[in-house]
Amino acid sequence: MGKNTNWLGKIEPGHSISEVAKEAISTRSSRMLEYLPLAANRWKEDVEYVHHLRTWSRRTQAALQLFATLLPLKRSTVMRKATQKLRKAGGDARDLDVFMKRIRKAKFVIGDDDKAEVMTFLKGLRKAAQPKVKSAWEWAKSEHLAKKFEGVILRTRWREVAEEESVEQMAPTLLEPLVVRFFHFSQMLVESPESLHQMRIEGKKVRYAMELIESGFPDRFREELYPAFEEVQSKLGTINDHYTAVEKIQRWQNETSTKKFPAFLLQMIDHERIQFEEKAEAFRIWWTEARSQELKEHFDHYLGGMGLPPNG
Repeated sequence: MGKNTNWLGKIEPGHSISEVAKEAISTRSSRMLEYLPLAANRWKEDVEYVHHLRTWSRRTQAALQLFATLLPLKRSTVMRKATQKLRKAGGDARDLDVFMKRIRKAKFVIGDDDKAEVMTFLKGLRKAAQPKVKSAWEWAKSEHLAKKFEGVILRTRWREVAEEESVEQMAPTLLEPLVVRFFHFSQMLVESPESLHQMRIEGKKVRYAMELIESGFPDRFREELYPAFEEVQSKLGTINDHYTAVEKIQRWQNETSTKKFPAFLLQMIDHERIQFEEKAEAFRIWWTEARSQELKEHFDHYLGGMGLPPNG
């Protein structure tokens, strides 16, 4: 298997936008389909196979969405739905892998007996979640997804009457609406706690798009702006982990008989909720108007003053 990279190594300034789209969909979908059988059949060797399957599914979806106007509508719609199906298939398995890792490295007090009971319970859930991944792999084979992606890539082309534009010409146009949505939700943090989650989702779309069209911008876009934006995403991801943990524990409780559900997991709900509230508040303090404006102006430098309203 080749080296994982977020970037499109074969794309350089001057390439047409359709060349970028083909490379993006090709590299993302091939990575996703390479990890699918590993996640289905060799997950006990390395739980990161499921993680990589989910990550590359998201990146494939991002490429299909970003370059939608260059793709055949019916075929690309089918492939977006297929990619989403593969991503969702590994959702429960990945959540359990992450949670078990947190239990093993728990920084809160947990006795050996409690830890053994919780791990036995979670391993049972993890085993029960694996057939979804296996079924997704078998479904992908039966549907010949690799060939279908080849068909979409083959039919990817510039569909406007005017002469095709380069990645430099199109990059700001493609990125700008995603950035505007991110900053829209970032300005709602005080009014709506749910906007933290939406801010993270929109930020992830921006980050994946940045990886696909960075060749359309100067080097500083990748070397300076991307790491600065990634820091925001990392903080939001940590907050989301605590929020998700509360939701998952409650769901596992609802799906399990009272006698079999480990009491310690109920105690963890309070711990995770407190961690979520503390980190969410810390982020709101960190995400000052000045910091937001600085990042916005950094984006605006590359987007040419397109559509980014001032704070307030």
